[in-house]
Amino acid sequence: MLLNEIAMEVGMTKRAVKYYEEKGLLSVKKDSNGYRNYSVQDVETLKKISVYRKLGIGIKDIQSLLESDDKGILLRIYQEKMQEKVLQESELEALKQFIENGNADQANERLDYQTVENAIESLLPGKEWGYYLKSHFKPFLNVRLRTPEQKQALRNILEYCDETTLKVPFIMRLGVKIAGGIMREKRTADEMIARYRDMSESEYEKLKEAIWKGAKMKTGIMKYHPAFIAQRKMQKEFRDKGYNDIFLPNLTVLSPKYAEYKKSLDEVNDRMCRELGMYYDSSFNLVIKKRERDK
Repeated sequence: MLLNEIAMEVGMTKRAVKYYEEKGLLSVKKDSNGYRNYSVQDVETLKKISVYRKLGIGIKDIQSLLESDDKGILLRIYQEKMQEKVLQESELEALKQFIENGNADQANERLDYQTVENAIESLLPGKEWGYYLKSHFKPFLNVRLRTPEQKQALRNILEYCDETTLKVPFIMRLGVKIAGGIMREKRTADEMIARYRDMSESEYEKLKEAIWKGAKMKTGIMKYHPAFIAQRKMQKEFRDKGYNDIFLPNLTVLSPKYAEYKKSLDEVNDRMCRELGMYYDSSFNLVIKKRERDK
């Protein structure tokens, strides 16, 4: 069984399958052509890993479970989940049955990830898309999958990320490394929404003035600064790879809070662009039509 086949069989992304292999949870043989050849046992192992990840079990404990089939770990988790009351009654019953009969197919059908963030950690592990999503959208990912539309949106996002390589320009990677990593958003989703939805006129004017100064810098000699060139390159790559057409629309379905935030942000952004006479051309160069506004 090839990589794309086993990923479909167990309901994981190809990235997740390879990640769990790299972590030593799978030992996969390769055929004479060098392709990974997954066995029936690998399928069963990945199905169990899927159950464990839905329960929030870490890699180290999963390794112990796969090596020893120690039900003591699962019983401890069952007691913890009961006390924390984070699982629904039906999910607790599914966990209890899994401990008793080890039927991963049945457990996977009845269990789900606690939040979208948990799903992303499990299905998009590693430093590329998973890290990007948590770094940029973390406040909006603490939601449960409650509707069929949300579940389909998550599948669409996972498929998109699984098939799309995220290439961050070297100078941007270097800047992040020097800064000690991407700065994570510390505000809550509600605080981020309120910033734009409830913005006063004085706050708006102050922000507009700051945007205007930044715009003049971007359209002047600094337009050729490597950092701004890299930024335009990444924006173009996102556009060409369907980020705005596939990823963002599905994220608004997946997270109602993000949809509300994006609506508020877009309204402020559209107004500001109209008043300042700004727009981006097809190469993401910033264009200012009303240069007489210069202050």
